[in-house]
Amino acid sequence: MNIIPLIILFCIAFALQYLLTFLQMRSFMGAYRNLRQRGRVAIGKSKGAFHAGAIAMFAIDGGGNILGGSYIQGVTVFARVRTLGGFEGMDVGAIQKEDCRSRRLSGPVTKAVLEASSNYRILMSGGELPEEPAPLVKAAGALRRLVPHAQETKLKNSGS
Repeated sequence: MNIIPLIILFCIAFALQYLLTFLQMRSFMGAYRNLRQRGRVAIGKSKGAFHAGAIAMFAIDGGGNILGGSYIQGVTVFARVRTLGGFEGMDVGAIQKEDCRSRRLSGPVTKAVLEASSNYRILMSGGELPEEPAPLVKAAGALRRLVPHAQETKLKNSGS
């Protein structure tokens, strides 16, 4: 079997994925830039490993009132930035789950909006946002938790 066509197909798929990711990031950065021109920006995200994730962004004035918003939701590189309306004039730190329900937002977008609100409250109170560990750090922690358990089991079995 000739492997050259398979390698070429893989390279084309990789290049297409890179191009589509680039276009998605350009769209996101353009939306962020537009919001940033209007004021400060509060951002929240909802991660989705096997389901749609979302990112919500609000332009806010000096008093924390929402001037406009955008969101992106999806699993693939085909997700595009959309306007997040209905929150204009609200205090970003006072957004509740009911506000999202009344606007019929999806679950991931609701989580992202609530996280943006929470992030704003934390930063305005002088706190710092907690950093989530990288995937490799999480995997290493999971392995560390398994190893002591295996060693304890081995010690118990050898002591009996």
